[in-house]
Amino acid sequence: MGFLKQGGWVVLGVLLHASGAAAQIVNVQALFDEKAEPGPAAAIELGGDWRTGSTELFSIRGSLVGQLRSDRGVWLGVIRGEYSFASGERIVSQVLEHVRYRRQFTDMVSGEVFTQHEYNEFRRLQLRALLGAGPRFILLNEERLGFTFGVALMMEYERLRKDGEPDAGDRYMDPRVSSYLLARVKLMENINLVETVYFQPRVTRPSDLRVLNETIFAVTPNPRVTVGIGFNLTYDSAPPATVPPLDTQLRTTVGVKF
Repeated sequence: MGFLKQGGWVVLGVLLHASGAAAQIVNVQALFDEKAEPGPAAAIELGGDWRTGSTELFSIRGSLVGQLRSDRGVWLGVIRGEYSFASGERIVSQVLEHVRYRRQFTDMVSGEVFTQHEYNEFRRLQLRALLGAGPRFILLNEERLGFTFGVALMMEYERLRKDGEPDAGDRYMDPRVSSYLLARVKLMENINLVETVYFQPRVTRPSDLRVLNETIFAVTPNPRVTVGIGFNLTYDSAPPATVPPLDTQLRTTVGVKF
């Protein structure tokens, strides 16, 4: 859920249920606390699932999001990790780090630079590294409705793990265009919807396309507690061998503000 708070310092999220696989595109835009005051802020999300009997499963995940805001700029840092075991075998193993800086030029226009590292064993990614930059435009900024559009040119480097698949150990370095549209809707006084769509075509072959659609409902029953439901759908037109092109994920989190 990222920053579920509207002020304060720390949020603790507890994962209630999750299904599906993790996506390659990470929606960091939804992690910014746009209403935060200048200064540092942080959020922690922890989750787990432990089952015995007919289903043997142990899963743990966590993320740390830090934000440092000034009058004209904001830094965002994200660290995520997830490990899962089923019937004694590891079924999920992934780590991601992302750092982004946003600089405000006018009330409607800003610029962003970012870098990212990712390891995902079960998408067969030994290494994925990104470096990119581009503009960001606020199309509408009303109390109950907001639209933001961003586009960046990024360089992507991928190295697949060495295993028995035909593309084992392959390396790729390609430029991609990463564009996104983010909508924030205040449905009721304590219910918000955040919808984000990413498109990432490869510059040298636009048919090599990655898409992410993320929908987040956040309900705030009181100023210190937020309950969120998020659904992700990710499509990769050219995934590594044996990796399915479509991923989905459903998550429910509880945020407690301190």
